[in-house]
Formats: sequence, C-alpha cells, structure tokens
Amino acid sequence: MNRPKFLSYREAWRRINAAQVGEFYFEVVTLCESIIADRVLSYVRGVDGGSEANVLTPFSKLIGGWRVLVKGTPSDVTTLDLIARVDRWRKNRNEVLHSLSKSMPGVATQDVDDFIQIAKEAAQEGAELARAVSNWHRGKLRNHRKLVGIKSERAS
Repeated sequence: MNRPKFLSYREAWRRINAAQVGEFYFEVVTLCESIIADRVLSYVRGVDGGSEANVLTPFSKLIGGWRVLVKGTPSDVTTLDLIARVDRWRKNRNEVLHSLSKSMPGVATQDVDDFIQIAKEAAQEGAELARAVSNWHRGKLRNHRKLVGIKSERAS
C-alpha cells in the first residue's frame, strides 16, 4: 500500500468533512477536484503508459483522456455516465470557483445566498463523485492490470 498517498487522502477527507460542517464550500470543491483528478490521472497513466498526462494537465483534458480510453474498451453505461457526471460537475465547479465576486463590468454579481446554495450543492456532489470515482478506479484499474497480465502471458 502506498502509505503517503493513504495519509494524504485521509487528510483530504478529514478536511472535506470539516469544511462541509464549517460551510467552507470552496475548500470542499477544491479538494474533491484534487481527489477526482488524481484517480483519473492514475487510470489514464495506468491504462495508457504512453500518455503525457501529468499533475499539471487541465482537469478537462484528463476527463477527455479518460473518456477516450473508456470508449476504446468494452465498458458499461455506468462508467460513461460517471464520466459525464464528473464533466458536468467540472463545469459547475468552474462557476463556483470563479463567480462569487467576478462579473462582467456593469453587471451585478449573483445574490450571495443563492451563490452559497450553489456552492453547497457543488461541494456535496463533488464529495459524492470523489467517492464514486475512487471506488470505480480501484476496481477498473485492477481489472485492467489483470487483463494486461493475461495478455502478456499469452504472448510469451
């Protein structure tokens, strides 16, 4: 087991839970993106050893790479749905992280209470997706490694 990764995830989830209680939704959204992006990056690099994706690859490009790899394999509708949900959440996350006080010149910002409600919903959905992607990753990458191991043994 990768102990440092385990410890960083444990701390991330501790902070996510504390931030939800404290209504620090930006922190929740940011940490959830970090977890989701990490698991997607791990899958993309694990399935496509030639991938140039790295920790600085934009979230949208990681999701796109994930979608391409999944479409190239016999996959279930649940996986494609998960990818679509993550991509929709990514767009909501962009709105949350960039629109509390930013608006076009001369245009009022969104009502603060409405914005906080949107941020809360994005935080809740982000936590659900971070868990779902982590669970998906655990099973799918393990299956991929078994399949690759079987193929390489047959080729010998």
